[in-house]
Amino acid sequence: MLLATAPAADGGPAALLPWEGGTVLARLVEQVTALGVPRAVVITRPAWEGDVRAAVGQTGAVAIEASAGVPDDLRAIGQLAAGEGDGGLVVMYGDIVTHTQALAGLLADPRVATGILVGGKRSQLIFKIAARRGRVTSAASPYHAVHRPTTAFLGALKVAPSDLAALGRVAERLRPLAADLPATWEAELRRKRDNWRIALWRSAQVEEEPSGEAEAAEPPVEEEPAPLDPATLELSDVDEAHLAHRVAAAPDDTAALLLVGLVRDGAHISMSYVRRLYWSRPLSTDDAALAEQEIAEIDEDRVLLDSAVKGADGFFTTFFVSPYSRFIARWAAHRGLTPNQVTTASVFIGLLAAIAFATGERWGLITGAVLLQVAFTTDCVDGQLARYTRTFSKLGAWLDSVFDRTKEYLAFAGLAIGASQMDDPVWLLACAAITLQTARHMSDFSFGGTQQQVLAATVQPPLEQARDAAGAAAEARRNALEVDPAAAPPPKPLPQRVLSAWHVIDRWPGVRWAKKMIAFPIGERFATISLTAALWTPRTTFIVLLAWGGLAAVYTQTGRVLRSLR
Repeated sequence: MLLATAPAADGGPAALLPWEGGTVLARLVEQVTALGVPRAVVITRPAWEGDVRAAVGQTGAVAIEASAGVPDDLRAIGQLAAGEGDGGLVVMYGDIVTHTQALAGLLADPRVATGILVGGKRSQLIFKIAARRGRVTSAASPYHAVHRPTTAFLGALKVAPSDLAALGRVAERLRPLAADLPATWEAELRRKRDNWRIALWRSAQVEEEPSGEAEAAEPPVEEEPAPLDPATLELSDVDEAHLAHRVAAAPDDTAALLLVGLVRDGAHISMSYVRRLYWSRPLSTDDAALAEQEIAEIDEDRVLLDSAVKGADGFFTTFFVSPYSRFIARWAAHRGLTPNQVTTASVFIGLLAAIAFATGERWGLITGAVLLQVAFTTDCVDGQLARYTRTFSKLGAWLDSVFDRTKEYLAFAGLAIGASQMDDPVWLLACAAITLQTARHMSDFSFGGTQQQVLAATVQPPLEQARDAAGAAAEARRNALEVDPAAAPPPKPLPQRVLSAWHVIDRWPGVRWAKKMIAFPIGERFATISLTAALWTPRTTFIVLLAWGGLAAVYTQTGRVLRSLR
């Protein structure tokens, strides 16, 4: 369902802004059709129905429906959700401009059942979300706010068949509220308008500040600055027009309302990141022309290749493997290799490494070390190949996880056999290393599963409430201080103070990478095995693995205990 309901600067629908001889909407219809969506329903306002029909036509694959407003949008979505049966449903702005591969990351990834397209878009005028452990925990709409957001909702919501009933239920609950806005909703929309004006004004001040002068001058000693009054802030003509367009389009944002409804209904909503691919939502002819120019200047293949690399990998993987493994992934893609084939090759190379370790000879230890690094590189390539070609599968994710453990334990076995060949049996050390690593893996999966259960059990506020639970609690604390300014807020629990202090040092150069290394991720483990085996003996390898692995276990478990107690 494509929502061609937002007004453009000229009074028509933003979805019909010009794009390469056609329209933004026509381009989007072609994109979703190419991604295998069998049917598209375009919702637009009655005054625009004829123009929309002329722009995209109406065939068996595309239907045009007129809707008088958001309540009717919700009714249509509820009816469509009820009639989809075994199929899923995607609700999307009809006026977004993005790379096809950005949409594919959401629509074609079977691991994202119900999910949204997100990204750290630099624009301040996009509705934000908050997420933890890969799950959306709070979302904003024109009438709802997010406390401490983490990223932005980019206007595409994918709903799995299992969540269609929840979508229909949410649409029905939202309809009367959208028809007669609660006072808190109207107040939140006004607050957003004021905050958007302040954000644009501050951005303009930063851009106008001469470079270098701020660092050279002595910082003045000032009192706490007075709150800004949005009514007194003057914007440039461009920013003023931009703000007016966003404010006019906000009340028609049915997709954001549905997202808030699903989150507060308890649905598990995952995220697909746009990463470095292009995204924009033009609301004027000038915006559309700028978007057309910007997207044309981007090398989509290069950006997609860069985006295939995980954004939160370990130190060794990030700096010593990913800089070249991505190009191997592209080479594999051009030769028709699949991620599962690369995964299988990786475990086979890991077996060869174990066989080389088992010889107990110096040449075997060096050869095994090299082969283990080749196996690890190949293991990185399979995930990058999947992200580069958008060939995701649940089987592939499971194989990747299982084969990672297989290669690691094969290496342990090979080193232990090799040590016996050298008359230096280390079976006790090898068993201890396997036991420690198995316990760490079990703890990782157990903690992740428990955290998901905690998130699922979190009580969400009612739809009528504009603020989310965290925002409402923060507001209550502020109100209590206003009633009694002398009353000090209750002290934070000790675990929370410790964690806050621990996160503060992340600002120091290199600390974030040091923390990642302490946790002893797979890249560091494989590098340690290769380096110590090639230079010294299997006994040295297992001693280092146990020492570093024990430190990592204490470090990670301490953090988890503190997070559980706060």
